[in-house]
Amino acid sequence: MSLPLLNRGASHLSRSSPIASTSRLTLTSPCSSPNQQQCRNSHIGSAPIYLSPNTTLTVQPYPPHPNPARPLSPALQTARSVLVKGPLGECLVPLHKGVDVSRVAPVAQGSTPSSSAATPSESEPARYDVVIQSSSSVRAKKLVSFWGMTRALLQNAVEGVSEGHSLALRLVGVGYRAAVEADPTPRLSKLQAALQVPGARTFFTSKEQETAYRLLAQREDAMQGGAGGTDKQQRLVLRLGYSHPISMPVPKGLTVATPQPTRIVVKGVDKEAVGLFASQIRAWRPPEPYKGKGVFVGGETIKLKSPRKK
Repeated sequence: MSLPLLNRGASHLSRSSPIASTSRLTLTSPCSSPNQQQCRNSHIGSAPIYLSPNTTLTVQPYPPHPNPARPLSPALQTARSVLVKGPLGECLVPLHKGVDVSRVAPVAQGSTPSSSAATPSESEPARYDVVIQSSSSVRAKKLVSFWGMTRALLQNAVEGVSEGHSLALRLVGVGYRAAVEADPTPRLSKLQAALQVPGARTFFTSKEQETAYRLLAQREDAMQGGAGGTDKQQRLVLRLGYSHPISMPVPKGLTVATPQPTRIVVKGVDKEAVGLFASQIRAWRPPEPYKGKGVFVGGETIKLKSPRKK
């Protein structure tokens, strides 16, 4: 059965958002250029994105690379990234070749775009347009998919840094329990292992990307280590009917709580990381259809079957 909220690209298509609207991100159709092939309009890509006042959006010249110890995928080698910062953290969104984000200055009533009133101010909303480059060599059909996907990923990132993403799991079964405790054997993240282990090989695409990720690793070390560290590593201990407890270290950037012994709440800024960790927990005891036991994600349900009688 499909799991809700586990796909990073999934995003609601509502035109309104509960976030306070001060900045607007609009994605325009790639089929407006006469050089492009005829293609369908993307309803996801055309939906606007609203930014809260304390959320910023910056285009970076390097692609996102969460694990520098491995080569970057070919699809991302020519891509850039969009850095979304908010009160809860920051998130990198890939910006593929042929897709661009540009800021459009607001125009006051009764003025022309070339007038001095077109200069953006703090009180006026800032508008961003995600456009398709007409001179790109990428096929029009592929650009449409990038167009809608980029809008969905940006929407998830904006919601993550402003409100955060959360996912609840239910443990159904006799003796099924979960608890969060301090990790006695702290582990390095993929980024720390690639940058701090002597002799480790890295696959950065540019010097700017390496510098940015080294600064990110230093911030992780400052939050984690020392007496003033605020990010203490934890692990999730599960008892799911096996002869031994299951220990799962909590990934970087996620927080896990157990308000009840049979309820787990995973929170984080990155929607993909939240869904991935929830799927890893569910994989230890997927719901079975005869007794209805297992780990259920969100509002997941399962149709019970009657046992086969001899």
